[in-house]
Amino acid sequence: MKTIIDFILKRRKTVIPTVLGLLSVLCFYTAWAYKPPTIEQLGNLLFDRYQNLSPREYHKDIPVRVIDIDDESLKRLGQWPWPRTTMAALNDRLAQAGAGVIAYDIIFSEEDRTSPEKIAASIRARSGADIDLGALDVLQNHDEAFARSLASTNTVLGFFLVHYDTGRTVKPPVGFAGFEIGLDKIGNFQSTLSAIPILSDAATGQAFVSFHPTGDGIVRGAPMIYRVGDQLLPSLSLEAMRAVQGAGAYILSSSQAANSGASESAENARFSRIKVGGFEMPTDPDGIFRVYYSPQTPEINDHRMIPAWKILDPNTPTSEWADKVAGNIVFIGTGAEGLKDIVATPVAAREPGVVVHAQVVEQVIGEQLKGGGQLLKRPFTMDYLEMFLILSLGLALAFILPRLSAAWGALLSLTMIGSIIAYSWHKFSGEQILMNPIYPVLCIGTTYLIMTIASFYMTETERSRIRNAFSMYLSPTMVKKVSDDPGLLTLGGEERNITILFLDIRSFSKISEALTPQEITTFLNIFLTPMTDTLQDMKATIDKYIGDAIVAFWNAPLDDPEHEKNAARAILKMNKTLEKLNADYNAQDAIKWPGEVSMGIGINTGICCVGNLGSEQRFSYSMIGDAANLASRIEGLTKQYRVSSLIGNSTAEAVSDFALLEADLIKVVGRQTPERIWILAGDEATAQKPKFQALRKTHGDFLAKFRDGDWDGALALLPLLKDAASHWDFAGYYDVIADRITDYKVTPPPADWGGVHIATSK
Repeated sequence: MKTIIDFILKRRKTVIPTVLGLLSVLCFYTAWAYKPPTIEQLGNLLFDRYQNLSPREYHKDIPVRVIDIDDESLKRLGQWPWPRTTMAALNDRLAQAGAGVIAYDIIFSEEDRTSPEKIAASIRARSGADIDLGALDVLQNHDEAFARSLASTNTVLGFFLVHYDTGRTVKPPVGFAGFEIGLDKIGNFQSTLSAIPILSDAATGQAFVSFHPTGDGIVRGAPMIYRVGDQLLPSLSLEAMRAVQGAGAYILSSSQAANSGASESAENARFSRIKVGGFEMPTDPDGIFRVYYSPQTPEINDHRMIPAWKILDPNTPTSEWADKVAGNIVFIGTGAEGLKDIVATPVAAREPGVVVHAQVVEQVIGEQLKGGGQLLKRPFTMDYLEMFLILSLGLALAFILPRLSAAWGALLSLTMIGSIIAYSWHKFSGEQILMNPIYPVLCIGTTYLIMTIASFYMTETERSRIRNAFSMYLSPTMVKKVSDDPGLLTLGGEERNITILFLDIRSFSKISEALTPQEITTFLNIFLTPMTDTLQDMKATIDKYIGDAIVAFWNAPLDDPEHEKNAARAILKMNKTLEKLNADYNAQDAIKWPGEVSMGIGINTGICCVGNLGSEQRFSYSMIGDAANLASRIEGLTKQYRVSSLIGNSTAEAVSDFALLEADLIKVVGRQTPERIWILAGDEATAQKPKFQALRKTHGDFLAKFRDGDWDGALALLPLLKDAASHWDFAGYYDVIADRITDYKVTPPPADWGGVHIATSK
């Protein structure tokens, strides 16, 4: 377990987003399996857009027409409902014109109140007397007249399916065959609201006219079969196609059975196709036929639809409309605004409901007559394709995304999404196949967002951690750079050429003896704070505080092309800071200040390993290397040479334009190679001053005599050098060298000593 946790922690920037991505993919796979309505609606809206961009082509020669009882027909022939004699006349004229079948998207569920006997009974009831209305009593009953017309023609009457008991039943003239259907998958109703018996008995067939609008009220699919109990019932469009062909049964099949030509019997079978006579149509497993609508244009409407008044108007020549009816499937419905049979479709906000029935038949017949391109298809393979895209692309994104930049990750995700939508559109526009891209697109988009947000959060957390950690060691400007681009840090260690500084307070043990612990703490805070500010101002990284000592370095973690010069300037500024501290705090009594505080600073430049050093339990950003060890030794030499600061030769070479004086050539403890050390007297401006240039020349002469063994000549120059050096406060250095010359006069160094001094202590 610990190994797993350690693995996750070490690779959390990859592992955590990947795990979140995998969870996202799992969620969308589950959603795809259960089909939540909200996501399904997004697919519906997309397919609506597809239909608007590429609607079904309308073919004028497909034998389907609509007789529209529109507002003009009501204006000319009177309010609705019309007398059944008017409907009989309409039916007769269509039959005389040669209509193949007449299908009514109208429910004749009540007796005609305008029949003569009904009028007579109403008059008698209102007058309260037995009035002689025998002339009315002998007139023909309107329902009987309409029933005779229906019986003499090939007609289909419509009925509603309801969820209450009407006491009426409908038995289709033919049955359903093919295989036993799992009835629980088909929409179920309690009863029917059908035509009165005299009319239903006279018609060739009966069928439901109910639609199945989706949640937003748009009719995208037309149910082909519903059930009342165990009785399967056909839709108006399905029964119209059967009646026009005189087919003997409806053949139901699954996709496998349809492909193999075999029948199928299974308790939980889900059919996908219905065959009626010579026509076949695909459906969803619940019996819904996805309608592929043609565009709604005045030209198409004029050809598809005939106003009812034209059929009944004796002044309108039969030749004007008869050729549109002969041999065709004719639907009669109400398109008038007040009759409430207006529906919304993917291509039209308002469409007479009867037109939907007509378009279903247009598609089925057109698919056979035109050789395809009329039906929307949803092969079962599309389910597997969508599942494959969710899993394959989602999983690929979950594992690849953490290893990509945000820009490349976005490009990859958008490419995936664009490719899926493009493929879906290609399948629709080219083959009328419904491939729903919503689930894989949402999976990819959500997975990308979740993983990107997680990575962003972790990056910001890491930046905050880096900012908090390095704010203790770096200047605010450098902290911002590191937090904005953590790549500037190479955690774990890297070799860099850095300049290292060691600072130590002189005689700190003696100072500590004279102060209480609280006073020591106050003193160190007062001393270290401005020194730290100076180092950070000069772009230094604070490595550590060791009691009274400071360790810092330059050129890591950020590049600093002038790290040697910044280190040199830091020394000069810290020396001035200490002068001010001594002056300010020695002149007051509120805080106990230990007299004239002095310090030693040593710096050196060289290659070190810089990074997070330590153990797995605790580490810090630090450096290690020979150059750092030498810097520590150089700092220790400042006390021996009685100077406030010394710098190594590598640093001196980089700041050669500063005011430098060579101090010595020395072998420090623990090293065999001599190191040239230098006194830093001032910056570039100081180096140009005549007074310093004179000092440097005299100092050079002094070192030459000293290394040549001209002890007296060297000693003769010391008073002049000490006087000049007092201006820069390193006169004590010459006292140290004077003592060394005195010793050499007694015990001369070897002839090949080369001016190298061997240090005996740190």
